[in-house]
Amino acid sequence: MPCPTTIFIINKDLTKTMTFKIINKQDIKPIQDPCGELRELYHSDNLSIAHDIAYRDARKHMHKKMEEVYYVEKGEGQIVVGETTYNITAGDTIPIPLNTWHYLKIIQGKQLEVLVITHPKYDPDDVHFEESSSQPSSGSN
Repeated sequence: MPCPTTIFIINKDLTKTMTFKIINKQDIKPIQDPCGELRELYHSDNLSIAHDIAYRDARKHMHKKMEEVYYVEKGEGQIVVGETTYNITAGDTIPIPLNTWHYLKIIQGKQLEVLVITHPKYDPDDVHFEESSSQPSSGSN
């Protein structure tokens, strides 16, 4: 039996009701971002979760207010954090410190799918690109 898409929870004294929705990424229309294909899975005032299928290298950037964590769901690639390049593969979790330059790199012929979690919720005004970057001008992760 499939999971319901909306669940109602009523506590035992019937004083509080909470409603939430189960979200399947296939039900979310993808948008093309400069790094690849992005689906915002969830957001609240406190956090955002997005699924990104990376097709190209991202552009070097940092965040001054948002904490960001990448979780590699599928495939392999690289992430540059500061001046160091790390190989990443499915199952890896990469916390990005505030005020730290970073970007994803694609390995030719390899697939890379990541969950991107931000706290507080994603704010496009808190994506600061390096002006003199020699990185490709495409990408937002």
